[in-house]
Amino acid sequence: MPRIIVSTEINASSPEVWDLMCDAKRYSEWVVPTDAVLEAPDGPIQAGSVYREHGGIPPFKADSEWHVTAFEPTRRQVHIGDDGTMTMTLEILIESVSTGTALTLDIDFKPRWWLLAPVSVMWALMMGRRGTEAMRQTAANFKRLAESKA
Repeated sequence: MPRIIVSTEINASSPEVWDLMCDAKRYSEWVVPTDAVLEAPDGPIQAGSVYREHGGIPPFKADSEWHVTAFEPTRRQVHIGDDGTMTMTLEILIESVSTGTALTLDIDFKPRWWLLAPVSVMWALMMGRRGTEAMRQTAANFKRLAESKA
């Protein structure tokens, strides 16, 4: 089904990038589809963490719940979210490179079976383009925020 992958290089160390990525309370500052974080852990996220947010790609907005299912410090996280209409699997990869850190965001969407046909059509018409732009801007926002802290 639909999938978006974006990457960027950040002029900051992997631990600095990792620390910012683990602060779920700040996701609405840089994640374009996240309008508000409704509930998040008090400290950094870790394996088993759960957070809730409101957002989406216009015109489709909803509350979603996300579970951190894989957590390899300073290297990889997997967050699985559900908004009632689809499951979203976000893999976050962080790698040290000569210029700082490479960040890759890879999100896969799995709509409920009864929405497969409409989502396929809407993805081709507008949602693929909107989703890709939102993820590109998300990566750019994260880069700007991480570099300002470095």
